[in-house]
Amino acid sequence: MKTIKIKDYYGIYQEIPVSDELYEEFRNFHREEDRQNKYKNYHGCYVPFDDVENDWSTPGFDPLTEEIIRQEEIRRLYRAIAELTPLQRKRIYMLMDDMNYTEIAHEEGISIPSVRQSVELALKKLRRLLNE
Repeated sequence: MKTIKIKDYYGIYQEIPVSDELYEEFRNFHREEDRQNKYKNYHGCYVPFDDVENDWSTPGFDPLTEEIIRQEEIRRLYRAIAELTPLQRKRIYMLMDDMNYTEIAHEEGISIPSVRQSVELALKKLRRLLNE
């Protein structure tokens, strides 16, 4: 029988006798917790993504300008989508509505590879149009 130290609600440590199996589980839990903390510290994963993306203190960052740029990019995307064939345009819109290839194929009554090929050609054309 071994004992583990546990900090209670008031911050007082108490020693509690536990079985060997429970002691090993407790030790493994702490080892895993330490491993994850070391990983986060080493890889810099401790910074929330929202704080990095919306850093208002960055010199030259203007939220209004960023929003204007984002809106212009959205307009460019929709203009490029408008240049696709009607069938490709329909399938791209279905993908944008979170449908997958299987759902699109089922709705249109065609095979999944046909949908995949059509969408891949549409995406290739969109990349070309957006890079012009």
